[in-house]
Parts: sequence; C-alpha cells; structure tokens
Amino acid sequence: MLELRFGAIRGIFGIVVILPLLGLLAFVPRGNAFQANEESLNRAITGLRFVTGEEPSRRKIGEITKDKAAGKKLIEYAATKLEKDANLFNVNSLEILGRAGQILKEQEQAARFYKAYIVEVKKLGSGKKIASGYGALIQILFETRKYKECEKTCAEFLDITLEDEAAFLSILQLKPVVFRRMVLCHARMGQVDVALEKVDKMLKDQPENWLNLEFKARILRDAGRYKDSEKIYGEVLEKIQQDKRLKNEEKEDFAEEVNYTLTNVYVELKQIDKAGKILKDLLEKHPDNSTYHNDLGYIWADNNQKLDEAEMLINKALELDREARKKKGGINPELDRDNPSYLDSLAWVLFKKKKFAEAKKVILEAVKDEEEKNIEILDHLGDIHQALGEKSEALKAWKKAQESATDSPRDQAKKKEVEQKIKANSENK
Repeated sequence: MLELRFGAIRGIFGIVVILPLLGLLAFVPRGNAFQANEESLNRAITGLRFVTGEEPSRRKIGEITKDKAAGKKLIEYAATKLEKDANLFNVNSLEILGRAGQILKEQEQAARFYKAYIVEVKKLGSGKKIASGYGALIQILFETRKYKECEKTCAEFLDITLEDEAAFLSILQLKPVVFRRMVLCHARMGQVDVALEKVDKMLKDQPENWLNLEFKARILRDAGRYKDSEKIYGEVLEKIQQDKRLKNEEKEDFAEEVNYTLTNVYVELKQIDKAGKILKDLLEKHPDNSTYHNDLGYIWADNNQKLDEAEMLINKALELDREARKKKGGINPELDRDNPSYLDSLAWVLFKKKKFAEAKKVILEAVKDEEEKNIEILDHLGDIHQALGEKSEALKAWKKAQESATDSPRDQAKKKEVEQKIKANSENK
C-alpha cells in the first residue's frame, strides 16, 4: 500500500506533534519495564508526581513504553484512578501518562490525561504547557475521528488569551495551525463548503501565502474532488517558484512535497503514468528513499503494470528501511519489525503474480500489529485467502476491513467494494 496516501506538506500541516514528543517516539529505553501488578502500579503512579525536567520525563516514558503490555496496563489503571481521585495526579504525572498513552496508542486514556493536564496548567498560566496540552489533545481527537469534539476543542484554544505576553507567545504561535485543524474538522464532518469558505477568507487576507492555497488543495483532495485539487496543486507549484523569499533549494524541497502529494491525486484520477513519472523523477534525486520505492512499486502492482520491476522496487524499499533502522540503532529487537505498508505492497505484487502462498506468508506479517491494520491491508488479506480457497478466512478479513474504514472518500469507495465481496461470497456459501 502507499505509505503516505493522503500526505500533505510534511512538517507544515502535520498537527500537532509537539517536538519533545517526537523525540520520545524515537527513544528506546534501557532498564526494567514496569511490572503489571496493582502494588507496583500504585507506586509507579505516585512516583510520576516527582519526575521533573524533560530528560527525566523522557526516561520515565521510555520505561513505561518498553514493555507494551505492561505499559498499557499502567495507562489503563491510571485512567481509572484519575476518574476516582484526580488529586493523585499532578502536572508532571499527567503529562508523562498522556505522552506514554499516545506512544502506546491508548488514545482514549491519553485524551483523559491531557484534559486533566490542561485544567492544571491553566491554573499555572504556562503558555508553553497550555499549547503542548491542547496540541496533543487536538491531535488525538482528530486521529480518533472525534471531529465534533476536536472542532470544539480547537475553538476553545483559539479563544485563549493571557495577560503575560511572553507566556502567551507559545499559544499565539500555535493558533494558525489549530485554526487549520479546525477547518479540516469541518471538512471531515461533511461541511466542506464551510471549510472552503474559511480558507478562501484566508486567501483573501493573505493572497501571496501559497501555504493557504496548498491547504485548499488538501481539503478538496480529502473531499474527493480530485480534479479541482489537481488544478489548485498546479497553482501552488507556480506560486512556489514565484516566491522570492525562498532560496532555490527551499523551492525544490517544497515543490517535491507538493509533487509527491500529487501522485496520490493522480492515482485517484487513474492517471497512473503521471503518478509514476513523478515518483521516478523523485527516485532519481533520492535513490535511497524507501517511501518512493514502495509507492512506485505498489502503484504499478495495483494496476497490473511492470510486476517484476514493481517487486524489485518494493524489496528495495524494505531493504532501505532495514538499513535505516540498523543505522539509527537503539531499537529493541523485540519491537523491530518491517514496515507493514511495505510488507502489504510486497504481498500484493506477489498476489498479482499469482504467488498466493508466498503472498499469504508476507501479508500475515503485515497484519501482526493490530494498530497497523486498515481497510486496504485487510482487503488484500481477504483476497489472498480467497485465492487459496480459504473462503471463511477471507470473509473474516473482509468483515474486519469493512469495520476499519475511515471517513475518507477512498476508504468509503473501498468499503463498497468489500461489501460486494462479502455479499457475493456469503451467497455462495
């Protein structure tokens, strides 16, 4: 599958992963993991109150997340404790538990910690901590598709003011990003016209800011208006080249991001040659980019084109990704796995080449991590089971795929295809 199917300009609109959290996501701890029994859990929760400073917090989060099962149990246990007695927690413990919850994908519990954290940091008047808490909470709400609550939380943040100008600066800097997230919430709730109206106002107020134009293209793309999106992205590319504030190197970088995003649009428009050309051009400039290798291979495989070359590209993506992980170092061997998207791509090209047994072996590796399952991978799993005559297993996979569909136009279209497969195979039982 495409690794970044609906990616926008990376680092500009990717709200709101606070920079300290990015470091934590890459951090691999040493030492003993938390023991998942009640006595030690209580001690652990109490101890978190006294952890201060970024580096000690980083280490503590590493300890919590090293053992995923024990870490999840701590997060769940702490969430029940929070509900019963909020006085057991302070700003330090709430922040650590919120960050650890995000890393462990315990999003509902993480949101609870961040909500309590926000209440406490507002009392302190710390603009930096207020921005950090709201940023993380908004990210969680958006990722878990709670768009109405996310929009409300964005509006709440945008209304915040502080008398202390220095403290307010962190909040002020985050407001444009939060506003964009609020607009995206409108779009995801089906209020595309409301979202576009807000963006058009931004464009009117700042006609030379091509980032607003890129944002409009993204909303159109997310809404499934791919032809309109393609047109706007073309205008964005022109604006980038005309922007005298940018150095040539910066223009190239931004143009590459937009062109990469355009490959997704061209795939949806069934203009595979255009998508392929962009990716081949990007690979010439960045021959060690695993994402570009994977995406080009997957696009060709999905459209029954150049299957041998597609398989080589995807295997190269896996090889490059392994080398990058090894070079980075510090990764727990028990947690070191191949990229599920790349594995899915490899399974899919093997399926297209009618190597069904090999495809099954690879796809089963891709779906081992529950958190990485999505409609595309599960649909592929169903197709591979069906090709091997494993009808009941195919139906199970398709039903899971049906349940995992997001609100995106692509997922909804895929969901209809999956429903047809379920219906056809259920009738033939």
